[in-house]
Amino acid sequence: MTASAKRVLLIGLDGATFDLIDPWKAQLPNLAQLIATGGHGALASTLQPTTAPAWTTCLTGVNQGKHGLYDFVRRRSGSYHLEITSSSQIGAPTFFDIASQQGKQVIALNIPYTYPPRPVNGVMIGGPFAPTVTPELVYPVGYYETLRQLTPDYFILPDFDQRAENPLLDYHQKLLKAIAMREKLSLHLLKTEPWDLFMVVFMATDEVQHTFWHCMEAAEGTPEARHRHAILDVYKRLDEMVGKLVAQARADGDERETVVFILSDHGAGTFRWMINLNQWLAQMGYLRFHLATQSVGGRVKTAVIKKLAHAYREYLPAQTRATIRQWLGIERFEAVKENFESSLLTSTVDWEQTQAYALGAGGNIYINLQGREPNGVVTPGDSYDELCEAIRTQLLTMVDPETGQPLVRAVHRREELYSGPFLPQAPDLIIEWLDYADWGRGQYDAQAPVFERQRAFDFSTQPLTGSHRPHGILIANGSGICPGTHVEGAHLLDIAPTVLSLLGVPTPASFDGQLLRGLFEDEVADQLDALIGHGEMALPVQAFDFSDEEQERIAEHLRALGYL
Repeated sequence: MTASAKRVLLIGLDGATFDLIDPWKAQLPNLAQLIATGGHGALASTLQPTTAPAWTTCLTGVNQGKHGLYDFVRRRSGSYHLEITSSSQIGAPTFFDIASQQGKQVIALNIPYTYPPRPVNGVMIGGPFAPTVTPELVYPVGYYETLRQLTPDYFILPDFDQRAENPLLDYHQKLLKAIAMREKLSLHLLKTEPWDLFMVVFMATDEVQHTFWHCMEAAEGTPEARHRHAILDVYKRLDEMVGKLVAQARADGDERETVVFILSDHGAGTFRWMINLNQWLAQMGYLRFHLATQSVGGRVKTAVIKKLAHAYREYLPAQTRATIRQWLGIERFEAVKENFESSLLTSTVDWEQTQAYALGAGGNIYINLQGREPNGVVTPGDSYDELCEAIRTQLLTMVDPETGQPLVRAVHRREELYSGPFLPQAPDLIIEWLDYADWGRGQYDAQAPVFERQRAFDFSTQPLTGSHRPHGILIANGSGICPGTHVEGAHLLDIAPTVLSLLGVPTPASFDGQLLRGLFEDEVADQLDALIGHGEMALPVQAFDFSDEEQERIAEHLRALGYL
């Protein structure tokens, strides 16, 4: 069987980690079998190890400087306001684009940053962070009716409902329902649609870990102890799903071998400190909040606004909130929302007295540069370089306020990590944390402490006790893959060239990833290597913008998970 005669099934388990899979193998028989008879290893994520850049890097095979997505949000050109990022801002073709251009039939389901869906030779149903389920979620649009017939109550991400009798149980049941919906849809697509490349992502692993991590070690008799097995239950249900999808993919009568990949975009672990980097920058003298936001009156106003926004989110059902928006009208609603957010977001900063600011999730710092930012104060050249080095030096001295242990492994200049046409959009400094239990963010709250330890953040009532880790999982199984192989040094960048070469598609020379040779028998690896670097690619053109209301709906989910 030649390398070019294979089909590829990819199943994404967002945030899945071997730290849980390994001790639970006896209860995860399908994953255990795929590992025992195939290859596996840790899969390095991006900096930062978050959904937006990680899955995009996986799909494109290029670094962030070439695809342009660094975070869930980015600064709007000409202002300090933020906007939600989407697939239309991905500046490189995905392996779906390249495979389609080479006549391969593809199916893509619920993959982050495939909304709006690009035209493909097959079916694409967009995933997070699409705001709602509409015909625009699906390509071709006509498949929307099939989606609704199969799963009438299809949703993308579940809402955490604090008004439920048991909010944690309600959320857990929604996660299991999401798995069942996408399992049903995947099995239907596998059975009824022709495919060479099939990929589906299940978000439940990431969502359950963010919300229930603390329950795994909860003391007996506490309310949390009732949910001690919530994460394991999700893993077991996903293991069952993996068994069904793999069996269907390999039993549909197609004569070609099917190679299976199970992968995650990052790992997971306990959450300890949220580090409010803009408050740290303010304490170091690099950022200044307006004096009014730091006064007693300003603090009271901010506290009241937070409570009102919290109550709006907690006590008003989604349908009621939609009615309010409709009654106010979009312009009036956005004006009200703008006034609420202005006390907590970028208008709290005195930009003309600010040299640096943090933005987004993880630990990304931007210099307030003349000619780039609207009110930039730092001159390019020596002043810029000296400031970057000064901030880097001081970040490396940051310690845990309780233990005194260092928190930062390294601080990278953007040129050290990225290259490509989108390098100018990259953060100027990227923090690599020593332990990602400590997680930075770019919140613009003048009253927030530098180190924050709480169960939920800002406008959300959803518990947040798990965070990301820099390594996800990779499991590969199929003809040509050495049984029992433990692959070292795998990176998300390597998925695209490996997948395309298995399909028999030459890969572009501009790829930054490499063939994962260590997974394959020597003869197969040589065949696949012959396809690396000899292909071409064209980028589909998309014109798309979220409405303000859609951006706010997506932002609600991002805040609940601690990304904003």
